[in-house]
Amino acid sequence: MTSRRSSHPRRFIVARAFKRRLAAFFFLAAAAGAAACDGSNLFTPGTGGGGGGGGGGGTGSADAVPPSVTLQFPDSLGSSIAVGDSVYVKARASDNVRLDSVVFTGFAMRGDPNLGTQTRVERFGRKSVVLKGLPTVVRDTVLQRYLVATADRTSEAGVYIVVTAYDSTGATGADTARVNLGGPRISLLAPLPPDTTFRGGTQFQTHLQAVDSVDLIRSVRIRATGAFSFDSTLTLPQPRAVFDTTITVPIPTVQGTETLQLTATSGANLTGTSRPVTLAITAPAPDTTAPRVTFDATVPGRVETDDSIRVSVQAVDETRVDSVGVTVLAIVRGATKLDTVAVLTRKVKATADSTLLALSAIPLTGLDTLTLRLDVTAWAKDPAGNCGASVSPNSQQAQPCALYSGAHVSTVPGKLYTTFVARGLTVAPPNQGDVLADLLADGNRVYLSNFTRNRVEVLPLGSLAYGSPVRVGSQPWGLALGRFGDSLYVANSGGTNISVIPLTGPVLAEAQDKRIFTQNERLFAVDFSTEVAQEVNSVVIVDYSDRPQFIAQASNGLLVYSTRPTASAADGTVRIFDPRKTRSEIFTGYVDRHTAGKAIVVNADSAFVVVGTKELRVCPRKPFGYPFPDPPPCIDGKPTEVSDSLEAMRSQPPNAAGGKWDTRVDIFADIKDVGLADTTFVAASGDRNYIAVGEGARTNARIPMFNAPVGGDSLVLVGDVRDLISNTAERVIGLGLNLDGSLGVARGSQAYYFNNALRLQGVVAAGSPTGGVAMHPGNAGYPGGNFRLSFVSGIDTQGPYVDVIDNFNFFRVKRLYTRDPVVGALAVAPRAGADAGSVALRIYAITTTGVLALQVTSTDLVP
Repeated sequence: MTSRRSSHPRRFIVARAFKRRLAAFFFLAAAAGAAACDGSNLFTPGTGGGGGGGGGGGTGSADAVPPSVTLQFPDSLGSSIAVGDSVYVKARASDNVRLDSVVFTGFAMRGDPNLGTQTRVERFGRKSVVLKGLPTVVRDTVLQRYLVATADRTSEAGVYIVVTAYDSTGATGADTARVNLGGPRISLLAPLPPDTTFRGGTQFQTHLQAVDSVDLIRSVRIRATGAFSFDSTLTLPQPRAVFDTTITVPIPTVQGTETLQLTATSGANLTGTSRPVTLAITAPAPDTTAPRVTFDATVPGRVETDDSIRVSVQAVDETRVDSVGVTVLAIVRGATKLDTVAVLTRKVKATADSTLLALSAIPLTGLDTLTLRLDVTAWAKDPAGNCGASVSPNSQQAQPCALYSGAHVSTVPGKLYTTFVARGLTVAPPNQGDVLADLLADGNRVYLSNFTRNRVEVLPLGSLAYGSPVRVGSQPWGLALGRFGDSLYVANSGGTNISVIPLTGPVLAEAQDKRIFTQNERLFAVDFSTEVAQEVNSVVIVDYSDRPQFIAQASNGLLVYSTRPTASAADGTVRIFDPRKTRSEIFTGYVDRHTAGKAIVVNADSAFVVVGTKELRVCPRKPFGYPFPDPPPCIDGKPTEVSDSLEAMRSQPPNAAGGKWDTRVDIFADIKDVGLADTTFVAASGDRNYIAVGEGARTNARIPMFNAPVGGDSLVLVGDVRDLISNTAERVIGLGLNLDGSLGVARGSQAYYFNNALRLQGVVAAGSPTGGVAMHPGNAGYPGGNFRLSFVSGIDTQGPYVDVIDNFNFFRVKRLYTRDPVVGALAVAPRAGADAGSVALRIYAITTTGVLALQVTSTDLVP
């Protein structure tokens, strides 16, 4: 059964009479007897006379009047206490002659008295206050005690709180209240003694916490009674397990004693009450004291012009805080002195504020890097107009205030912070935690593969806001523009397919009917005798990961893509997809053919040793448009004979559908030289006639390069670089080709430049490598041409940057410092329509925090 609290604020006379009878009923249970005095008695001597009421009193005659007890708290039937909490009890006891002791108990009665099963269960520890023997005779006193809960954690209604007084003759008087155990717990965290004195006409902060993990907190009530009245109930929009807040309570111009108490109501309509706190309200007085202010500022060491700094301010005051604010003076060095270029201010009607101050309010062009000085002052005012300031972080101060350009500052200099303003603006990923894997740009847009969300993000050129994304396949990685610039290819590394996005329509979307589904390809490693018989010792199937990673399209329409190694396939490969073939091809042209007794079978359905003859058997795969239902016949013989036979088949003209035989045996090629370590980069020249591949995690790195002959239907290996500098362990982290493929750049510990004959042309020391590289879009005709420039990312002791490199004389033209390091692809785009006339082009790059948009001026390109 659930008991209800009386709806009346005070007890009725009937309720009090009931309590008297109840106290008498439980008198025996209250357990008379001596007990130790529990702490401070907190008694107040009363005015009871020695000769009053029924006995001689002061004359020592018999005492016929029992003591009386009045419970002041709990002050009503049905108060709720959280299970396990102690209960605050306040009672007044009096006697006409002398009080001997007072006993506090709290218990429940369980069972049925009619059945003889009723029993008393202690819910709170008993406390006794012994008054006998004190130097002063106690006749009237007010006692306060906290009864500590027992280990019993049962929720229960109608628990009795009984206070019993004994006089010198053993007569008793008692008073009883009933409380419920269960429901929310509410605590007053501030104000608490000794900080409980306030001046009239000011305010105080009530910090409370309510907890109910079962039924949740629905509302809290703050009541203050005494010198003034305050009653406010906060109803939560959504019930919660824990509610922690601070409420400002205004104090009228009064003085006296005030009692503050809190109540919490749960979703089950159960209430919990806090312990009351007594406040002292002193007389109002003129306010001449300024608020005391504390602040903390977060100023990054490197910023962009649209970044913000965060400043948190808190203030306290003897009366109350009317407002807090922040003033920041932005200072740069002029030709001869430091100049204040902007005053950033923020003011709020509150006692605390955490605010962002935007650097965009400072008149900076964003095209020049500089060191910015920020003079920070936090301040606060009270209703009387007193102003206090702080110029030292995390230190409470009340410095005198002054005005500067209409803003509050201190009479002493503010806290000085310095920050480096870097070039460019960064666009954060669309969602926190998104991984952007690759980036490229055309004349209208920047495209980014969002590995996390299986889509391509679209950033209009010159914009800082993304357009509508394009859904593609799983874990998109590499991006490539089609050879005519009218389509975008997306390598979906979470699968074995490639998405195609037309770029000519008003709305960008994947052409689902054009998605390219690649098939698994395997190579066959052949080990054979170097003797004339060429007996085959073994044929081993070698499988590689075929999940596309980086991609490019050649001018003849072939797609060249690297594959992403996996846990089960540790090596990647270079694949060539030809729409005129039924399957892709694993490219092995860069593998040297100098290992006697080794061979690799490419583009075959199967290969194995012929039992008995120890010959090699290769079963070619069907060419596109093969007109017969049965598979082609297999070819047996010595490895060199099988190779010659397959070469003769490949030299045959195409069939009616345009398909050609493509199975071959690469004699003296070792299978161990095929695999490429992660990450394998793919770069295309601007005219798509050259494709380069860079091995990203192997030392020494290999860079094969292919040429797409005009009118040809294949790719021809130009050659490969085994190591960019002699015998030094070097790996590639960025790769780029110029417009016509006459010059390329690979980023290792330095920037290495090579021509289309794969001859090293020059190196440039460029700090520590971090990410991508790119060529000027007009760079062509090496060693001639008019735009012999490239862009290389890195980091030095002063921070991350993008270098402008002269790639004929191989020196740095300019270093453009950025806020964040470039960690991914870097692309060059035309200037946007809204760019200043001095802007020559734009660089876009993937950094640690998003996409960097970096304006490059004509001055940046000239030594």
